[in-house]
Amino acid sequence: MGNSSFSEGGSLLISATTTTKKATAASERPSWDEWALGIADAVALRGDCTRSQVGAVLLDRRGRLVMSGMNGVPSGERGCLTGACPRGRTTYDEIPAGSDYGNCIAIHAEENLLIHARREDLDGGTVYVTRGPCYRCVPRLKAAGVCRVVWRTESGWDDRLLNR
Repeated sequence: MGNSSFSEGGSLLISATTTTKKATAASERPSWDEWALGIADAVALRGDCTRSQVGAVLLDRRGRLVMSGMNGVPSGERGCLTGACPRGRTTYDEIPAGSDYGNCIAIHAEENLLIHARREDLDGGTVYVTRGPCYRCVPRLKAAGVCRVVWRTESGWDDRLLNR
């Protein structure tokens, strides 16, 4: 289960979870984390990548859904699904997951979200991502004022406070 509290003092809290509970009766509702991760899953379906479709959503400090983003190229450009990305034309044996993204033409889901979100919505908000944020996205989310990032992992929760 997830921790749904927000971090105080401008700190960025990173969380991860594997659990996704399905509501079985009208009286049972998913937690905010489960609900938002489910929306991020739906957003990921629009991702323009042959290797990994990623979705991200932003809940502001009041818990309102205010922005989404998926991985892909800027609107109007040829993307990975059309064969335009050198990385997208490779196998995981040729270029392992998580390796250098220098040959990738897409922006990450978190970056797409940050480009389009309003600053006041980011400040103190929580970003939900369908996979763990990379080394590039964590400092960008932090600099934008995001307090918490949540994603699922295979091993359960992983909470870290990045700064105070």
